[in-house]
Amino acid sequence: MKGPASDATRATSTVRRAESPEEEADHLLALYGGDAPRVDAVIQSQLSNLANRAQMLLQLAGLTITVTGFSGASIARSGRLAAVLVVSGLVTVLVGASLSMGGILRVRWTTQLAPCPHRDALVAALRMRDDKTRVFGRALTLVIVGLALYIASISLLLLGNLP
Repeated sequence: MKGPASDATRATSTVRRAESPEEEADHLLALYGGDAPRVDAVIQSQLSNLANRAQMLLQLAGLTITVTGFSGASIARSGRLAAVLVVSGLVTVLVGASLSMGGILRVRWTTQLAPCPHRDALVAALRMRDDKTRVFGRALTLVIVGLALYIASISLLLLGNLP
């Protein structure tokens, strides 16, 4: 079958992730015609996005701590399992938040790189972004698991209060 649908299918079948930061840097430089400020703006936007997402994880952690302050004792009194779950959930959320602060929000300036060609600085910035993205994935997983444990503890409290 010829036509737009088959052309679109053919075009999307070759789409793939860059295999390395070097390949991605070459692609960005080619895509923007070597325009360093435009390429740098793309990377800056991605790093800002990661920082915003890390802040969201910190807000969830803060909310978890606040709720624990109000209801943690009540949850813990509902039984040993609930107490273990609430503490485990809180600790897991805090580890995720710590990872987020230390691995994503930690400041490392790309301007601290020794003078080098733009492509080399771009590759270094892409590696930094990739490292922060991996840390975000781990931190997100920890926060989700921690919240699930926390919700399980609240569920035990609620179920224990059934008539």
